[in-house]
Amino acid sequence: MSDVKASFLRRLLTALCRGLVALGMQHTGGEPGHPYPPLPPERAPELKGPPARHPERLRPDIPLSPLEQALQRELEAG
Repeated sequence: MSDVKASFLRRLLTALCRGLVALGMQHTGGEPGHPYPPLPPERAPELKGPPARHPERLRPDIPLSPLEQALQRELEAG
């Protein structure tokens, strides 16, 4: 490949990459490397589990397996 074609291709891919980053920033509302600040405690939603008819719905009538119990203990321990 000639130097002119390689240079053109490099500039084209650089511009395409910058455009995709700008498009992503519009959809996420942030700059790369700067995450959203955490919500204040009074505005944080209360987690209640998945909604009804969700494939991962909670089943209080079925006891947890030993692995699930161990995972629950780890989560509750913090």
